[in-house]
Amino acid sequence: MKTPLFWDKKKSIFSIILIPFSFIWLLGSFIKKKKAIKFNIPIIKIGNVVAGGAGKTPTVLSLTQKLINSKVNVHIICRGYKSSAKKSIQVNTKIHTYKEVGDEALICAAIAPTWVGKIRSESIKCAIDNGANLVILDDGLQDESIFSNLNIIVFNGYQGIGNGRIIPAGPMRENLNKAINKSHLALIIDEDKKNISQQINKTIPIIQSNLIIEDKYINNFKNKEVIAFCGIGYPEKFYKSLNKIGCKVLYTKSFPDHYHYSEQDIKKLLKKSQELNSLLITTEKDHVKIMENYKSRIYYFPIKIELNNFKILDDLLLSII
Repeated sequence: MKTPLFWDKKKSIFSIILIPFSFIWLLGSFIKKKKAIKFNIPIIKIGNVVAGGAGKTPTVLSLTQKLINSKVNVHIICRGYKSSAKKSIQVNTKIHTYKEVGDEALICAAIAPTWVGKIRSESIKCAIDNGANLVILDDGLQDESIFSNLNIIVFNGYQGIGNGRIIPAGPMRENLNKAINKSHLALIIDEDKKNISQQINKTIPIIQSNLIIEDKYINNFKNKEVIAFCGIGYPEKFYKSLNKIGCKVLYTKSFPDHYHYSEQDIKKLLKKSQELNSLLITTEKDHVKIMENYKSRIYYFPIKIELNNFKILDDLLLSII
């Protein structure tokens, strides 16, 4: 789905009408609550409190790489949004498609062993059986069925928490205070334009961070005319990143989050890029879903997270490893 515009507005009549249905969402979460399973290796949960991307997967990738550099055998656990995998499987980028394991899992598997399955606890057991001595749960903050040693909640400074209401009246997966109270660290990506740090109110440590695009990609696209498309929760973040590196964005096309592209979709976009004599560019998450015979004609660039305070994170990691 595309992020509804009224999710950002407190006084929206649509949001107010949907408030009773938010209680149904919360009730469903309460009913599903189970006793947490504890494992004999450290578990890190990384997630957000709003529906749609706040930058949790780039955070997972950056933290994973940091741990790998420290010689930690880290495995990543994904649910594999809309994947066809019934039992837990290890993602193989050479044979699996995004339909089988999910788009984010393919990106994660490029840097570390990644497991996908409907039941996270089974995936964790598979990871341990295959030598993992630490596991990161991508988008695992709301999964209270698994005991974790470190919870990191990710916010996007431009996005904030919208109107602060629970789905479907707003973008919130759960109450902000509840999410903060079970987290050990908050990561705010990009400038804190929505004053998230004030809402957290020093309850937990906060690290400001930035989305970083490597110079080689900036040099490739700077001052180039581009057509941009994506299927993510908040597409404006992607378009802003293009402007930030100096692209001249002539046209944008936004699709629902986790959108499955058809050949007709891609042909229309390529035709548009030819008409405007511009490059066709998308996110890494979207690029993995493009048909193989079109991938070379569509550009993308990986995004990394750069922290402004490594000591806070280092101290937390030392306490669990």
